[in-house]
Amino acid sequence: MNYPFKEKTEQAAQVLADVIQPTPLTPSSLLGEAIGGTVYLKQENLQLTNCCKARSAYFMLSGLSAEQRRHVVTVSTGNNGISMSWAMKKLGIPGTVFLPNTVVPHKVAAISQNPVEIIHEGEDIVDAEVVARAYAAEHNLTFRSPYNEWDAMYAQATIAREILAQLADLGDDVNSIVVPVGGGGLIGGIAGYLRSVRPDIEIIGVQPANSAVMAESVRANKILEMPSLPTLSDATAGGVEQGAVTFAFCRDYVDDYILVSEEEIGHAMLLLDEYHGIVVEGSGALSVAALLQKASHFEGKKVALLLCGANVDASLLSRLRAAA
Repeated sequence: MNYPFKEKTEQAAQVLADVIQPTPLTPSSLLGEAIGGTVYLKQENLQLTNCCKARSAYFMLSGLSAEQRRHVVTVSTGNNGISMSWAMKKLGIPGTVFLPNTVVPHKVAAISQNPVEIIHEGEDIVDAEVVARAYAAEHNLTFRSPYNEWDAMYAQATIAREILAQLADLGDDVNSIVVPVGGGGLIGGIAGYLRSVRPDIEIIGVQPANSAVMAESVRANKILEMPSLPTLSDATAGGVEQGAVTFAFCRDYVDDYILVSEEEIGHAMLLLDEYHGIVVEGSGALSVAALLQKASHFEGKKVALLLCGANVDASLLSRLRAAA
């Protein structure tokens, strides 16, 4: 590959070193028994802003010039907005966050805790993104996408770098890494980095069957415009912007995709809470749901599961328990 992922990821890691918390790599004996192997949980649910987006938000904004910092516009299904508004406040950057009308109320409330403007637009993140880009252009403001940015991928790649370092400290290794997928910034960064330094590691993406735009686009070899149904994994829901830089990485460097049902996502959320005391949102449980669905594929392997976020409404877990 001709992309400078190793060098750029090292640069991102240096920028983030004094800001972002290294997150635990926690062994799960329960999930290890399910596959007759070894399972580690990469707990980005414990990251600042309770999600992995803190890495990309801070790195993207920290590299802006003084003129670009005059005002930043972004778009989000929730977690990027939470993280960007946090980073904007930390760096003293005024900002506007565009949200589709489907963003859950508790995430809107979390974004509102920081001094940013919020504008609701459309029913899908792609709808909101088109309007947000036009708004930024009209007002001569800086736009930053939650996923369709090289710096977003380089920042998310630091998670893979961190996993490899933690495994080395444990004297262990992995055969497979399972990663939640939305617009592809997270898995695109992880895949780009691993293909540079550890091409032997299998990379599996996972999406909710109710919103599997990237997986279906990869299968079609083009970015599809398709509707998404409601999903517990709201952080990964919605479409992918045409021309997204992430698409080639999701197509060329990810080994396979697993689609999981809403029932499987809910079960994984409850399992993590009950057996590990780990609270995650729907997107944070995708990798666990995928492992349990395809246990035979992972049999006997050493697997790292990325838990990407924990911005969940507490009442949702109560409702899932009541329905179980």
